[in-house]
Amino acid sequence: MLHRCLPGLGLCALTLLSVPPSAAGEVRGSGAAVSAEALTREQAVEQALAANPTLKAFGRELEAARARRLQADGFDPPTFFWDFEEAERLGSPSRFGNQVLGVEQSIEWFGVRRARKEAATFGVDAAEALLERARSRIAARTHKAFDEVLQARAAGELLERMTTLAGEAVELARARFRSGTASYVDFLRLRLRREQLQNERRTVLVAETAARRELNGLLGRSGEAITLQGELTETAPLPEVSPYLADAEQKAPTLRLLEYRRAEAAKRYEAARGGRLPEFTLGLGRERLYDGAADYAWAGRLGLRLPLPGSDRQQGREAEALAELNRTAELGRAQRLAVQTRLGQRLDEAAVLAQRVEDYRKVLLPDAADQLKAAQQDYRVGRIDALGLIDVFNTYVEIQRDYLETLARLRAAAADLAGFGEDLWEVEL
Repeated sequence: MLHRCLPGLGLCALTLLSVPPSAAGEVRGSGAAVSAEALTREQAVEQALAANPTLKAFGRELEAARARRLQADGFDPPTFFWDFEEAERLGSPSRFGNQVLGVEQSIEWFGVRRARKEAATFGVDAAEALLERARSRIAARTHKAFDEVLQARAAGELLERMTTLAGEAVELARARFRSGTASYVDFLRLRLRREQLQNERRTVLVAETAARRELNGLLGRSGEAITLQGELTETAPLPEVSPYLADAEQKAPTLRLLEYRRAEAAKRYEAARGGRLPEFTLGLGRERLYDGAADYAWAGRLGLRLPLPGSDRQQGREAEALAELNRTAELGRAQRLAVQTRLGQRLDEAAVLAQRVEDYRKVLLPDAADQLKAAQQDYRVGRIDALGLIDVFNTYVEIQRDYLETLARLRAAAADLAGFGEDLWEVEL
């Protein structure tokens, strides 16, 4: 049986392991039939955006920002007062002298409340940009984790098939050694390589499990088994550099967040400067005049709370607000430069990775498959020894795994660019 299979070993390896030119850009994520409950990449992203705990936390921050905006619309609580005089005994209020019962309200100088409201509005805009940024990050990470699972699974299937082929070569070497046509060293070399392939497959299975755990966390799950449906395919054409960077200036959540934070700080500084101006106090009450007989009339109160010119408290408030405005502006400029640099770098990396994938499809994968087929035929007829066959095995596995890794890295770069690079940096504003 073994001898009947061996003449076709090269064709078998070419069929099982190579990526044909017509599909050189694709590697199947699973060789088995996919169940109806399997998740596609788009479904995984949708589920992550709906259930990820981090996104829910940013949603709560947006709720808090809207609540602060609601607070900025309001006034300080009114003060209810009761004034009385000429009281001989506190236990007899009806015999007090003149009394006033009323309410008063403090009102800030014109423009101060407006600046505070506008600052809170920019705070809501910033919270929305933070939430959008978090959504872009989670989407990019879900795409990457999904592809890491597919990459590890495809690598595991590759190593499993190569282990099978190496095992068949071991059996052939054993038969040749027993017949005296091959050395014992050839047999040992092939058996060692088969064991190495098995160990590499075990390592890949651990990597696949780790990628599944990461994906589960992004989906808001806790260890549930999931089945993935999809293929590790090439991406859509990469965007042109200049139009893409111009589009990022308008749409990137981080860059919009920087603008909102700076505008919010500017309005807070404006509100702090408004502390130099007086604050009105308006009151209205009902007065009881008592001089042996009670008489009633309306009473009013108008007051101004005047800050002390150049007071330490006011100067400190203004200096703090100005320092925060300058800090936000400087950090914003530094972050903007970093964003532009990283996006440009990611575009360059994606272009190089795309060229490498093209080289694999057109040259490396077909040549590696042809070499494997020829080497197995040569080993079958005795033109090369086990060392030569192992070298071809190693080259084939290395090229196939490098292709998988390059393709996964290209897809990761495409996911980063689709989200304007929000998974490439942290923002502390």
